[in-house]
Amino acid sequence: MQMNGHLSDEQWEAAVLSENDEAALEHLDECTACREEVNTFAAAAGAARAQANKVMEQPETFWRQQRESISARQASRDFTHPWRRWMWVTATVMLILLASTLLSRNNAPTHQTAAQPDPDDVLLLSVHQSIQSDLPQALRPAALLTQEIYRAEAARRNP
Repeated sequence: MQMNGHLSDEQWEAAVLSENDEAALEHLDECTACREEVNTFAAAAGAARAQANKVMEQPETFWRQQRESISARQASRDFTHPWRRWMWVTATVMLILLASTLLSRNNAPTHQTAAQPDPDDVLLLSVHQSIQSDLPQALRPAALLTQEIYRAEAARRNP
């Protein structure tokens, strides 16, 4: 049995299939909830089995009509023009290509030409920043190198 005291999946299956599992049979004798669940499932399975048997017992005329109906539907389909299928495939591919082209044009980055800053202003700003900085003297070359890298990157972005 499972941790909650009810049948495991295997025991439940054995009970529904009327296999002799002593532990499952004992539990079903004692547990009303499991017994009702097994009985409900067995009744539903029996009803489904009866319905399937009823459908299978149709007369031969019924099955002949079914075959004729299916054959008539297949015959009504027009498979003589395979080029129609290729026409639709080609049209679909063309629409996808057109849509992707239009979307890529709309998403293309716009080239903005930013005004180049005056080199004197940049130098003045750099001197002002270095005066205001609280960097120790030993780290100032590294700070200047970092600023130079930043300027080069900005110049590369805005040619």
